[in-house]
Parts: sequence; structure tokens; C-alpha cells
Amino acid sequence: MATGKTAPDQVCEPESKGRRTRRRILEAARRSFGELGYERATIRAIAAEADVDKSSVIQYFGTKQQLFRESLDFGIDIDSLTTDDPGRSAENYLRAMLERWAAAPESPMAVLLRTSMTSQEAAQMLREHVTSAVIDRIVPGIHGPDARLRAALTGAVMFGITVHRHLIRMPDLAEADLDDVLRLAVPLIRSLLDADTD
Repeated sequence: MATGKTAPDQVCEPESKGRRTRRRILEAARRSFGELGYERATIRAIAAEADVDKSSVIQYFGTKQQLFRESLDFGIDIDSLTTDDPGRSAENYLRAMLERWAAAPESPMAVLLRTSMTSQEAAQMLREHVTSAVIDRIVPGIHGPDARLRAALTGAVMFGITVHRHLIRMPDLAEADLDDVLRLAVPLIRSLLDADTD
């Protein structure tokens, strides 16, 4: 007979108040940075949207810059997309990146890309984020010479395609079917990942 009780291994610990507050602030920050950009978004407005005091934002994140850094979500787990087959990895990376940006064209990451064109501070944040989230994660899977350069070129190609398709919206690329983009671009990225093709 059922007792209505949850089995011990099914018990989910409730989210603590601190974690809940932190999550609400991050969600509000992502929306604000996405809609207003880095310069125009304010801690006061983010706090109001998250329904917390300005002091809470500072307590959890310190500064606007740090809040922006933490709101950046590349949204692609390079490690889980990497396989022993460079061609499969290349397709996994590019498909995930293009699908992610199609779903969130006004994400803080998009804001950072746009802002980096005119702000040295934003450009530095972008360099650090792409290095840690993309290049450093791709390097271990490249066996052969010039691994870091190959990983950097892989990132440059993927970001270039993404920017032209989703930010600048170059007509031929923006209107192309995703499978066609992958069919033509993946061999190029594969050649960068696979040192044995030289």
C-alpha cells in the first residue's frame, strides 16, 4: 500500500534562500544586459527587477563588472561535445554554437561581442572568456603541433560564422539552412582540429 512518502533517494533539498537570491539576480542581470547593453544596465535596475536591495547585488557579486562576467554563459559544454573523431567534434561545436545563438540572440554574450568593438574593458573580458571557455577546452583534443593556434583558429572561425549569421545578419549566411552551413563549414573546422590532415 502506498504511504505517500517520498523515498530517501528521491528527496530534493530545497534551494537555500541565498542561492535563490543569487539566481534571481543573475537572471535579472542577463535580461538587463541583453536588453540594455553593459553601459546602460545599472545595478539599481537589476536589483529592482530581481526584487532585492542594491546592497544584495553588491554582497553577492561585488561590482557591475563581476556581475556581468558571471552572467556570461557561453552555454556550450565543449568537453561533452568533444569526441575521438575531429569531424564529429567540429560538427558538434558549430551546431551547438549556432543553435545556442539562434535561441538567445540578445544574450549577454552577444552584448559582450558588440561592446568589445568599442570598449577595451569588454574586449579584455571577451578574450578571457573565450580563452577559458573555448580555446583551453579544445586544446587537449588536438594531437600534434600548433595545438593552441589551431584551437584559437577554430574559435575564430566559429565566432566569425556566428557573428555574420546572428549579429550582422549577412543575408546569404543568415538565410541559409543550418545543415548547409554545417556541410560547408565543418570540413574547414575539422582540418584545424586534426593535425594529421596536414
